[in-house]
Amino acid sequence: MRSIGWKILCLLAPLSGCNSSVLSYKPNDLHAASLTHESADSSPKAAASSVAEWLEKWFGTIDSPIWPAPMADISVVNMQAVERCAGPVGRLEDKVERGIFRKHCVTCHGLSGDGRGPAALFLDPYPRDFRRGTFKFKSTPSGSKPTTEDLQQVLRHGIPGTSMPSFQALEESEEFANDVEDLSQYVSFLAIRGEVERRMLTKLLRDSEPLTTESQWPLDILRSVVEKWKDAPNQALPASSIPSWITDPTKSKERFEAIAKGKELFGSELTACSKCHGPSGLGDGASQDYDEWTKDWTVLAGIDPKQPGAWKVMKPFGALKPVIAKPRNLQWGGLHGGSDPASIYKRIVLGIEGTPMPPVARSSNSNPGLTEEEIWCLVGYVQELGRPQPISKSSQDQTTESSLVMRGDKGE
Repeated sequence: MRSIGWKILCLLAPLSGCNSSVLSYKPNDLHAASLTHESADSSPKAAASSVAEWLEKWFGTIDSPIWPAPMADISVVNMQAVERCAGPVGRLEDKVERGIFRKHCVTCHGLSGDGRGPAALFLDPYPRDFRRGTFKFKSTPSGSKPTTEDLQQVLRHGIPGTSMPSFQALEESEEFANDVEDLSQYVSFLAIRGEVERRMLTKLLRDSEPLTTESQWPLDILRSVVEKWKDAPNQALPASSIPSWITDPTKSKERFEAIAKGKELFGSELTACSKCHGPSGLGDGASQDYDEWTKDWTVLAGIDPKQPGAWKVMKPFGALKPVIAKPRNLQWGGLHGGSDPASIYKRIVLGIEGTPMPPVARSSNSNPGLTEEEIWCLVGYVQELGRPQPISKSSQDQTTESSLVMRGDKGE
Protein backbone atom coordinates (compact mmCIF):
# COMPACT_ATOMS: atom_id res chain seq x y z
CA MET A 1 0.00 0.00 0.00
CA ARG A 2 2.83 2.36 0.84
CA SER A 3 4.42 1.76 -2.57
CA ILE A 4 1.12 2.33 -4.35
CA GLY A 5 0.50 5.53 -2.39
CA TRP A 6 3.93 6.85 -3.32
CA LYS A 7 3.32 6.17 -7.00
CA ILE A 8 -0.04 7.93 -6.90
CA LEU A 9 1.48 10.98 -5.21
CA CYS A 10 4.27 11.13 -7.74
CA LEU A 11 1.76 10.98 -10.57
CA LEU A 12 -0.56 13.60 -9.15
CA ALA A 13 1.90 16.08 -7.63
CA PRO A 14 3.29 17.47 -10.90
CA LEU A 15 -0.27 18.25 -12.01
CA SER A 16 -0.39 20.95 -9.34
CA GLY A 17 2.17 22.80 -11.45
CA CYS A 18 -0.46 23.42 -14.11
CA ASN A 19 -2.43 25.67 -11.78
CA SER A 20 -2.13 29.25 -13.01
CA SER A 21 -3.24 30.82 -9.71
CA VAL A 22 -0.75 33.08 -7.93
CA LEU A 23 0.99 31.24 -5.12
CA SER A 24 3.04 32.67 -2.27
CA TYR A 25 6.02 30.97 -0.68
CA LYS A 26 4.93 28.97 2.35
CA PRO A 27 6.01 30.64 5.64
CA ASN A 28 8.63 28.72 7.60
CA ASP A 29 6.30 27.73 10.46
CA LEU A 30 8.58 24.84 11.44
CA HIS A 31 11.60 27.01 12.19
CA ALA A 32 9.43 29.51 14.02
CA ALA A 33 7.96 26.70 16.11
CA SER A 34 11.46 25.41 16.92
CA LEU A 35 12.47 28.84 18.18
CA THR A 36 9.36 29.24 20.34
CA HIS A 37 8.75 25.66 21.48
CA GLU A 38 9.76 26.37 25.07
CA SER A 39 7.95 29.72 25.21
CA ALA A 40 4.26 29.83 26.00
CA ASP A 41 3.93 33.50 25.02
CA SER A 42 4.89 33.35 21.34
CA SER A 43 2.79 32.42 18.32
CA PRO A 44 5.14 30.81 15.78
CA LYS A 45 2.71 30.93 12.86
CA ALA A 46 1.95 34.62 13.39
CA ALA A 47 5.66 35.46 13.46
CA ALA A 48 6.35 33.30 10.40
CA SER A 49 3.53 35.02 8.51
CA SER A 50 4.77 38.51 9.36
CA VAL A 51 8.27 37.67 8.13
CA ALA A 52 6.84 36.05 5.00
CA GLU A 53 4.93 39.23 4.18
CA TRP A 54 8.16 41.22 4.50
CA LEU A 55 9.99 38.77 2.23
CA GLU A 56 7.28 38.90 -0.42
CA LYS A 57 8.13 42.56 -0.95
CA TRP A 58 11.75 41.57 -1.53
CA PHE A 59 11.51 38.24 -3.35
CA GLY A 60 8.01 38.23 -4.85
CA THR A 61 5.82 35.14 -5.13
CA ILE A 62 6.28 31.62 -6.45
CA ASP A 63 4.64 32.61 -9.72
CA SER A 64 6.38 36.00 -9.98
CA PRO A 65 9.79 35.97 -8.24
CA ILE A 66 11.84 39.16 -8.10
CA TRP A 67 15.34 40.10 -6.94
CA PRO A 68 15.37 42.29 -3.80
CA ALA A 69 15.59 45.93 -4.82
CA PRO A 70 18.08 46.76 -2.00
CA MET A 71 20.48 44.21 -3.55
CA ALA A 72 20.29 45.59 -7.09
CA ASP A 73 24.02 46.34 -6.87
CA ILE A 74 24.94 42.69 -6.22
CA SER A 75 24.39 40.15 -8.99
CA VAL A 76 24.24 36.63 -7.56
CA VAL A 77 21.58 34.80 -9.57
CA ASN A 78 20.30 35.06 -13.13
CA MET A 79 16.74 36.27 -12.65
CA GLN A 80 15.76 35.34 -16.19
CA ALA A 81 16.59 31.73 -15.29
CA VAL A 82 14.76 32.08 -11.95
CA GLU A 83 11.63 33.38 -13.67
CA ARG A 84 11.75 30.49 -16.13
CA CYS A 85 11.98 27.92 -13.33
CA ALA A 86 9.23 29.47 -11.21
CA GLY A 87 5.51 29.52 -11.79
CA PRO A 88 3.18 26.96 -13.35
CA VAL A 89 4.33 24.53 -16.01
CA GLY A 90 3.71 26.04 -19.43
CA ARG A 91 5.26 28.18 -22.14
CA LEU A 92 6.53 31.75 -22.15
CA GLU A 93 5.70 34.16 -24.96
CA ASP A 94 8.74 33.01 -26.93
CA LYS A 95 7.53 29.39 -26.50
CA VAL A 96 10.33 28.57 -24.07
CA GLU A 97 9.19 26.13 -21.41
CA ARG A 98 8.68 27.55 -17.91
CA GLY A 99 7.82 26.10 -14.51
CA ILE A 100 10.64 23.54 -14.72
CA PHE A 101 11.19 23.48 -10.94
CA ARG A 102 7.56 22.48 -10.56
CA LYS A 103 7.98 19.97 -13.37
CA HIS A 104 11.13 18.24 -12.09
CA CYS A 105 11.63 19.03 -8.40
CA VAL A 106 8.46 19.94 -6.51
CA THR A 107 7.33 16.34 -5.86
CA CYS A 108 10.26 15.90 -3.47
CA HIS A 109 11.50 19.39 -2.56
CA GLY A 110 8.15 21.20 -2.34
CA LEU A 111 7.03 24.47 -3.93
CA SER A 112 9.01 26.58 -1.45
CA GLY A 113 12.09 24.33 -1.52
CA ASP A 114 11.29 23.19 2.03
CA GLY A 115 11.96 19.50 1.35
CA ARG A 116 8.34 18.67 2.17
CA GLY A 117 7.01 17.68 -1.24
CA PRO A 118 4.24 15.05 -1.51
CA ALA A 119 6.77 12.21 -1.83
CA ALA A 120 9.12 13.37 0.97
CA LEU A 121 7.59 11.18 3.69
CA PHE A 122 8.39 8.04 1.70
CA LEU A 123 12.04 8.81 1.00
CA ASP A 124 15.20 7.99 2.96
CA PRO A 125 17.08 10.24 3.29
CA TYR A 126 14.47 12.97 3.17
CA PRO A 127 14.77 15.59 0.39
CA ARG A 128 16.82 18.60 1.37
CA ASP A 129 15.27 21.78 2.70
CA PHE A 130 17.09 24.43 0.65
CA ARG A 131 15.92 27.20 2.99
CA ARG A 132 18.60 26.36 5.53
CA GLY A 133 21.25 27.47 3.03
CA THR A 134 23.30 24.36 3.86
CA PHE A 135 24.52 22.08 1.08
CA LYS A 136 26.34 18.78 1.45
CA PHE A 137 28.31 18.22 -1.71
CA LYS A 138 30.35 21.24 -2.68
CA SER A 139 33.88 22.47 -3.25
CA THR A 140 33.81 25.14 -0.52
CA PRO A 141 34.55 24.83 3.22
CA SER A 142 31.91 24.41 5.91
CA GLY A 143 30.11 27.69 6.47
CA SER A 144 30.61 28.79 2.85
CA LYS A 145 28.01 28.60 0.12
CA PRO A 146 28.28 26.24 -2.86
CA THR A 147 29.37 27.49 -6.24
CA THR A 148 27.02 27.35 -9.22
CA GLU A 149 29.13 24.51 -10.59
CA ASP A 150 28.68 22.56 -7.33
CA LEU A 151 24.90 22.74 -7.67
CA GLN A 152 25.04 21.80 -11.33
CA GLN A 153 27.23 18.79 -10.54
CA VAL A 154 24.56 17.41 -8.22
CA LEU A 155 21.84 18.07 -10.80
CA ARG A 156 23.84 16.42 -13.56
CA HIS A 157 24.97 13.34 -11.66
CA GLY A 158 22.30 12.97 -9.00
CA ILE A 159 23.17 11.52 -5.60
CA PRO A 160 23.80 7.75 -5.88
CA GLY A 161 22.08 5.70 -3.21
CA THR A 162 19.30 8.27 -2.75
CA SER A 163 16.15 9.31 -4.60
CA MET A 164 17.91 12.29 -6.20
CA PRO A 165 18.20 11.39 -9.90
CA SER A 166 20.57 12.59 -12.59
CA PHE A 167 19.25 15.28 -14.94
CA GLN A 168 22.20 15.07 -17.30
CA ALA A 169 19.98 13.76 -20.11
CA LEU A 170 18.29 17.17 -20.23
CA GLU A 171 21.51 18.76 -21.46
CA GLU A 172 21.60 16.32 -24.36
CA SER A 173 18.31 17.71 -25.69
CA GLU A 174 18.25 20.95 -27.66
CA GLU A 175 14.97 22.05 -26.07
CA PHE A 176 16.03 21.33 -22.47
CA ALA A 177 19.74 22.10 -22.77
CA ASN A 178 19.59 25.00 -20.30
CA ASP A 179 17.42 23.30 -17.67
CA VAL A 180 20.26 22.19 -15.37
CA GLU A 181 21.92 25.63 -15.45
CA ASP A 182 18.61 27.41 -14.84
CA LEU A 183 17.57 25.07 -12.02
CA SER A 184 20.85 25.73 -10.23
CA GLN A 185 19.99 29.44 -10.30
CA TYR A 186 16.55 28.83 -8.84
CA VAL A 187 17.91 26.60 -6.07
CA SER A 188 20.30 29.42 -5.15
CA PHE A 189 17.39 31.88 -5.16
CA LEU A 190 15.29 29.63 -2.87
CA ALA A 191 18.25 29.14 -0.53
CA ILE A 192 18.99 32.87 -0.28
CA ARG A 193 15.36 33.70 0.37
CA GLY A 194 15.02 30.85 2.85
CA GLU A 195 18.10 31.72 4.88
CA VAL A 196 17.08 35.37 5.10
CA GLU A 197 13.71 34.18 6.40
CA ARG A 198 15.29 31.87 9.00
CA ARG A 199 17.66 34.52 10.26
CA MET A 200 14.88 37.10 10.47
CA LEU A 201 12.77 34.67 12.49
CA THR A 202 15.68 34.05 14.85
CA LYS A 203 16.21 37.77 15.34
CA LEU A 204 12.52 38.37 15.88
CA LEU A 205 11.77 35.43 18.19
CA ARG A 206 15.05 34.79 20.00
CA ASP A 207 16.47 38.30 20.19
CA SER A 208 13.05 39.99 20.49
CA GLU A 209 13.94 42.60 17.88
CA PRO A 210 10.84 44.53 16.77
CA LEU A 211 9.96 44.22 13.09
CA THR A 212 8.65 47.48 11.66
CA THR A 213 8.85 49.23 8.32
CA GLU A 214 11.72 51.30 9.73
CA SER A 215 13.76 48.28 10.94
CA GLN A 216 17.32 48.22 9.61
CA TRP A 217 18.32 44.76 10.80
CA PRO A 218 16.39 42.82 8.09
CA LEU A 219 18.40 44.68 5.44
CA ASP A 220 21.64 43.83 7.25
CA ILE A 221 20.66 40.15 7.23
CA LEU A 222 19.75 40.27 3.55
CA ARG A 223 23.06 41.81 2.54
CA SER A 224 25.05 39.38 4.71
CA VAL A 225 23.42 36.32 3.11
CA VAL A 226 23.72 37.64 -0.45
CA GLU A 227 27.39 38.55 -0.02
CA LYS A 228 28.21 35.05 1.21
CA TRP A 229 26.77 33.60 -1.99
CA LYS A 230 28.67 36.14 -4.06
CA ASP A 231 31.92 35.15 -2.33
CA ALA A 232 31.44 31.39 -2.84
CA PRO A 233 33.68 31.06 -5.95
CA ASN A 234 36.57 32.62 -3.98
CA GLN A 235 36.21 29.93 -1.30
CA ALA A 236 36.45 26.93 -3.63
CA LEU A 237 39.11 24.34 -2.79
CA PRO A 238 42.00 24.48 -5.28
CA ALA A 239 42.35 21.39 -7.44
CA SER A 240 44.88 18.87 -6.14
CA SER A 241 47.01 16.66 -8.37
CA ILE A 242 45.85 13.05 -8.33
CA PRO A 243 48.82 10.71 -7.66
CA SER A 244 49.86 8.57 -10.60
CA TRP A 245 49.43 5.32 -8.65
CA ILE A 246 45.66 5.98 -8.62
CA THR A 247 45.38 6.46 -12.39
CA ASP A 248 48.23 4.25 -13.69
CA PRO A 249 47.36 0.51 -13.47
CA THR A 250 51.02 -0.46 -13.97
CA LYS A 251 52.00 0.98 -10.57
CA SER A 252 50.41 -1.87 -8.61
CA LYS A 253 53.16 -2.12 -5.96
CA GLU A 254 53.03 1.62 -5.20
CA ARG A 255 49.26 1.45 -5.16
CA PHE A 256 49.19 -1.47 -2.73
CA GLU A 257 51.54 0.30 -0.32
CA ALA A 258 49.50 3.52 -0.46
CA ILE A 259 46.24 1.70 0.15
CA ALA A 260 47.77 -0.20 3.06
CA LYS A 261 48.72 3.16 4.57
CA GLY A 262 45.19 4.40 3.88
CA LYS A 263 43.71 1.44 5.72
CA GLU A 264 45.89 2.21 8.73
CA LEU A 265 44.77 5.86 8.69
CA PHE A 266 41.11 4.84 8.31
CA GLY A 267 41.24 3.01 11.64
CA SER A 268 43.33 5.62 13.46
CA GLU A 269 42.23 8.08 16.14
CA LEU A 270 43.52 10.89 13.95
CA THR A 271 40.84 10.37 11.29
CA ALA A 272 38.23 8.53 13.40
CA CYS A 273 36.72 7.21 10.13
CA SER A 274 35.94 3.81 11.66
CA LYS A 275 33.94 5.34 14.51
CA CYS A 276 31.09 6.03 12.07
CA HIS A 277 31.84 3.88 9.04
CA GLY A 278 32.98 0.84 11.05
CA PRO A 279 36.33 -0.96 10.93
CA SER A 280 35.58 -2.43 7.48
CA GLY A 281 33.65 0.54 6.08
CA LEU A 282 30.25 -1.12 6.41
CA GLY A 283 28.64 1.96 7.96
CA ASP A 284 28.20 0.11 11.25
CA GLY A 285 30.38 2.22 13.52
CA ALA A 286 29.44 2.94 17.13
CA SER A 287 28.89 6.68 16.51
CA GLN A 288 25.48 7.39 14.95
CA ASP A 289 23.89 10.85 14.82
CA TYR A 290 21.26 13.03 13.15
CA ASP A 291 21.88 15.65 10.49
CA GLU A 292 21.49 19.38 11.06
CA TRP A 293 18.16 19.55 9.22
CA THR A 294 16.65 17.16 11.78
CA LYS A 295 18.30 18.91 14.72
CA ASP A 296 16.73 22.16 13.51
CA TRP A 297 13.32 21.12 14.79
CA THR A 298 14.37 18.72 17.56
CA VAL A 299 17.54 19.75 19.40
CA LEU A 300 16.94 23.45 18.63
CA ALA A 301 13.47 23.12 20.15
CA GLY A 302 14.75 21.24 23.19
CA ILE A 303 13.42 17.91 21.89
CA ASP A 304 15.45 14.70 22.08
CA PRO A 305 15.18 13.11 18.60
CA LYS A 306 15.94 9.69 20.14
CA GLN A 307 12.90 9.84 22.41
CA PRO A 308 10.07 8.01 20.63
CA GLY A 309 7.15 10.25 19.74
CA ALA A 310 8.62 13.41 21.28
CA TRP A 311 8.94 14.94 17.81
CA LYS A 312 5.19 14.74 17.15
CA VAL A 313 4.52 18.08 18.85
CA MET A 314 6.28 19.59 15.81
CA LYS A 315 4.31 17.55 13.28
CA PRO A 316 1.56 20.19 12.79
CA PHE A 317 4.28 22.61 11.65
CA GLY A 318 5.66 20.24 9.01
CA ALA A 319 8.14 18.06 10.91
CA LEU A 320 8.90 14.54 9.70
CA LYS A 321 9.93 11.61 11.89
CA PRO A 322 13.62 11.92 12.88
CA VAL A 323 15.83 9.50 10.95
CA ILE A 324 19.48 8.80 11.74
CA ALA A 325 21.92 10.16 9.16
CA LYS A 326 23.34 6.72 8.36
CA PRO A 327 27.07 6.62 7.61
CA ARG A 328 27.61 5.27 4.12
CA ASN A 329 28.48 1.62 3.66
CA LEU A 330 31.66 2.24 1.69
CA GLN A 331 31.76 -1.33 0.41
CA TRP A 332 28.63 -0.67 -1.62
CA GLY A 333 30.44 1.89 -3.77
CA GLY A 334 28.20 4.52 -5.35
CA LEU A 335 29.15 7.19 -2.83
CA HIS A 336 26.62 9.99 -2.38
CA GLY A 337 29.12 12.73 -3.17
CA GLY A 338 30.78 10.90 -6.07
CA SER A 339 33.09 7.89 -6.28
CA ASP A 340 35.85 9.41 -8.41
CA PRO A 341 39.15 10.29 -6.68
CA ALA A 342 38.65 14.08 -6.85
CA SER A 343 35.17 13.87 -5.25
CA ILE A 344 36.33 11.55 -2.46
CA TYR A 345 39.25 13.90 -1.80
CA LYS A 346 36.84 16.84 -1.38
CA ARG A 347 34.60 14.90 1.01
CA ILE A 348 37.60 13.97 3.18
CA VAL A 349 39.17 17.45 3.17
CA LEU A 350 35.95 19.49 3.40
CA GLY A 351 33.63 17.08 5.20
CA ILE A 352 29.92 16.97 4.39
CA GLU A 353 28.28 20.07 5.81
CA GLY A 354 25.06 19.54 7.72
CA THR A 355 25.97 15.95 8.60
CA PRO A 356 28.16 14.29 11.26
CA MET A 357 30.93 13.90 8.62
CA PRO A 358 33.65 16.45 9.58
CA PRO A 359 36.64 17.65 7.57
CA VAL A 360 39.76 15.66 8.35
CA ALA A 361 42.49 17.31 10.39
CA ARG A 362 45.34 18.48 8.16
CA SER A 363 48.92 18.88 9.29
CA SER A 364 50.18 22.44 9.31
CA ASN A 365 52.67 24.39 11.42
CA SER A 366 53.52 21.27 13.43
CA ASN A 367 49.85 20.65 14.23
CA PRO A 368 48.80 16.98 14.08
CA GLY A 369 46.90 15.98 10.98
CA LEU A 370 47.18 14.32 7.59
CA THR A 371 49.66 15.35 4.94
CA GLU A 372 48.56 15.68 1.31
CA GLU A 373 50.14 12.30 0.56
CA GLU A 374 48.28 10.65 3.45
CA ILE A 375 44.95 12.11 2.32
CA TRP A 376 45.42 10.48 -1.07
CA CYS A 377 46.28 7.19 0.63
CA LEU A 378 42.94 7.45 2.42
CA VAL A 379 41.22 8.23 -0.90
CA GLY A 380 42.78 5.11 -2.38
CA TYR A 381 41.58 2.95 0.49
CA VAL A 382 38.01 4.30 0.28
CA GLN A 383 38.01 3.52 -3.44
CA GLU A 384 39.36 0.05 -2.72
CA LEU A 385 36.55 -0.60 -0.27
CA GLY A 386 34.02 0.09 -3.02
CA ARG A 387 35.67 -2.06 -5.69
CA PRO A 388 33.34 -4.82 -6.93
CA GLN A 389 34.63 -8.24 -5.93
CA PRO A 390 34.37 -11.42 -8.03
CA ILE A 391 32.21 -14.26 -6.73
CA SER A 392 35.09 -16.76 -6.93
CA LYS A 393 38.75 -16.02 -6.40
CA SER A 394 41.38 -17.07 -8.91
CA SER A 395 44.63 -18.26 -7.37
CA GLN A 396 46.42 -16.27 -10.06
CA ASP A 397 44.65 -13.01 -9.23
CA GLN A 398 46.93 -11.37 -6.70
CA THR A 399 44.99 -8.09 -6.94
CA THR A 400 41.84 -9.79 -5.69
CA GLU A 401 43.77 -11.42 -2.84
CA SER A 402 45.21 -8.08 -1.80
CA SER A 403 41.87 -6.34 -2.15
CA LEU A 404 40.11 -8.76 0.17
CA VAL A 405 42.77 -8.21 2.82
CA MET A 406 42.53 -4.44 2.42
CA ARG A 407 38.75 -4.49 2.81
CA GLY A 408 38.99 -6.45 6.04
CA ASP A 409 37.08 -9.43 4.59
CA LYS A 410 39.90 -11.78 5.59
CA GLY A 411 43.16 -11.77 7.44
CA GLU A 412 41.87 -9.77 10.44
